[in-house]
Order: sequence, then structure tokens, then C-alpha cells
Amino acid sequence: MKKWLIGFCVVIGLFFLLAIWVLSSLLYNEYEVLEANWGIKLPQATEVKDLLTTENSFHGDGEWFTLLEYSKPADLTESNFVKLSLEEIANANNKIANFQRRTLEIRQNDKTVVDVFKTYDVKAEVNDYYYYEERNNGFDTIVLLYKTQTQQLYKYEWHQ
Repeated sequence: MKKWLIGFCVVIGLFFLLAIWVLSSLLYNEYEVLEANWGIKLPQATEVKDLLTTENSFHGDGEWFTLLEYSKPADLTESNFVKLSLEEIANANNKIANFQRRTLEIRQNDKTVVDVFKTYDVKAEVNDYYYYEERNNGFDTIVLLYKTQTQQLYKYEWHQ
């Protein structure tokens, strides 16, 4: 009786692991979503942290603030990213500030959101890499900022 029970538990455990593997392979990951929604291909990060996720509805509305960390410098020279010069920094920082302002407005200055933006108060600098795109009259936007010194990429994505 005990052997049968142990065998049954092993089979159920293996079935459960197989089901998790199948389901996880069907779900989009961060890279597939970026490529599908924006046509952006990023190098694989060492770690991905969802700093803020505020999806609202089945329409996909929401705001996403994500940190991708790299163990070695990411090569973005062949991408649509712009290597920032002194003249371009203000524009990049304005796009990030606009994302933060709009998110705080729609989230009514939620303390959690305020704390995330205080903790991750990111500013563009010379030689960082930057990407910006908007669609639907600015209702869908993405800002990507790769910090060359820290090898971190910040993604600010807005859909309304």
C-alpha cells in the first residue's frame, strides 16, 4: 500500500512540474512583450525586477516600471537607442519625469508609487543609451534608459 502511495505522489509531482513548465513556456516574457509591442530586441539581462506594475483592465491599460540588470555591458550600438550627448539629456529626463507625473496623477499620489519613484530616482547622463516611442497620440509610450556606469536598463511603459 505504501509503495503505491509513494508512486502515485511521484507521478502527481511530475505531472505538476510538467504542467508548470508547459504553462510558463506559453506565457510571454519581458523580451517577447517588448518585441511584440514595440519591435525592440534587448539583450538578456541577469536579473529583471518589476518595480511598479499597475495594470488596470482587460484592455491592457496600466503603467510598468521595470529594472533590467546586466552582469556585463549591454551592446546597444546596433539598436535604435540613442547614445546621449549633453544636448539630449534634458529631453530624456523630461520623458521620464512625464511618465512619473502621469503615473502619480492616475494613481492619485499613492504612497507606494511615490516611494518607488523616490527610491529609483533615475537621471540620464552623457553616454547613457536612451529610446523613446509613442503611439496613439501619446496614450501608449515607452522610455528605455540604459545606464552605462551601472549596467542597468530602466523601462517606463504607459498604456491608456
